[in-house]
Amino acid sequence: MKVKILTFFFALLVYAAQAQTSKVISGSTNFSVKFILGTCNGTFDAPKGGAIFDPNNLNASAFNLTVAAATFKTGNNTRDKDMKSGKYFDVAKYPEIHFKSSKVEKKDANYQAIGTLTIKDVSKTVTLPFEAKKNADGSYALSSTFDINRLDYKVGESNWKLKDVVTVTIKAVIK
Repeated sequence: MKVKILTFFFALLVYAAQAQTSKVISGSTNFSVKFILGTCNGTFDAPKGGAIFDPNNLNASAFNLTVAAATFKTGNNTRDKDMKSGKYFDVAKYPEIHFKSSKVEKKDANYQAIGTLTIKDVSKTVTLPFEAKKNADGSYALSSTFDINRLDYKVGESNWKLKDVVTVTIKAVIK
């Protein structure tokens, strides 16, 4: 009986070690939005935070990621300063963009994370599709491309020159 109990606890410890929270060790956050003169492409710094991803146990998988809103860059200093102002991201008041998953599931050959995306003072439930590839060192390379409506999050509401839909690509390596 003691052997069975010890075996059970050992198996539990091994499983817990495999499902430990990983940290984002590298990545990128890119976006594009069409406007009256063409397309504006830009970046934020890489996402930060924790992630648990186990393709064999998606119920134990979770993401809790932030992107620093003040790291907004388009290559145009005037535009970047304006985007950080109260008319757009209001980075002084809302320094982070945050995503916290509530569920991770398989979707065809890839995955999707369902959770809450918060930009400024608006939180909405979203589904973010993503790919996951295991690297030789045991880390995972995650990539997600999705569209959001900037007006849903009160970003640049008075700017009619920008299209409403913004395409975002987030890449992260977690280990």
